[in-house]
Amino acid sequence: MTFLDRALPTAVILGGLVAGALGFGAASAVAQPAPPPPPPGPAEFPPNPPGEPVPNWAPRKPAEVWNGEPVVWTSMWGGRWGVWKHGSFITLSSNPVTNGG
Repeated sequence: MTFLDRALPTAVILGGLVAGALGFGAASAVAQPAPPPPPPGPAEFPPNPPGEPVPNWAPRKPAEVWNGEPVVWTSMWGGRWGVWKHGSFITLSSNPVTNGG
């Protein structure tokens, strides 16, 4: 083996170690600032719509509040008592016309 056959791999390894120690080729780790807070505005969910007028044939109201929300009447699905929660209506009574779902 010649001197060049042994010296070249040694020089490459030594050069890699020196470059790594000096930080060449390494990406600098810079922390990104936190995003600004969202501007004040409407809530995440739209406000709960008010209840509709209660017809005289409606069954009695099951409760005044449920899970912190007021119980209201809606004419959806033939008429029901329920609550609005996060933009969805949760029924608390059955359909008084068909006495079922």
